[in-house]
Amino acid sequence: QPMNIKKFLFVFLRSLPALCIFCISFYLSGKSTIENMPTFLFADKLVHFICFSGLSFWVAFACGLKGFSKRELLVPSLIVSLYGIIDEIHQSFIPGRMMSFGDWVTDSLGGIFGSLVFFLLVRCINNRQR
Repeated sequence: QPMNIKKFLFVFLRSLPALCIFCISFYLSGKSTIENMPTFLFADKLVHFICFSGLSFWVAFACGLKGFSKRELLVPSLIVSLYGIIDEIHQSFIPGRMMSFGDWVTDSLGGIFGSLVFFLLVRCINNRQR
C-alpha cells in the first residue's frame, strides 16, 4: 500500500534538519581546506563535537523517538557514529585531509551527547504535560 502524501511530507519535513546537516558535513569534509575555521587548540575537535551532537539530536527527532527507553538513546548515537566512520574514510581520499581516529571518537561522543540532550528534553516536556 503506497504511503499517503501527508505522511510522506510529515516524515520528510521531520527528517529535513538531519538531512541538511548530513549534506553540509559531507560537503565540507570533501574540501581540502575550510575557510574561517577557529584556530585555537583542539578547535577541530570542538567543531566535530558540536556538529555531530546536533546531527544526533536531529536524527533522534527524525526517527520519531520518544525517549521512553535507554535503548532508544543508542539508535541515533550508533547512526551518527557509523556516519563518523564513513566521513573519516571519505576524508582519506581528499588531498590535504586525512582519516583521524580522534575525530571519529569525538564524533561518537558528540553523537551520544546529542542523543542525551534530545531525550532529556523529551522527558522534560513529557513531565510538564503530566
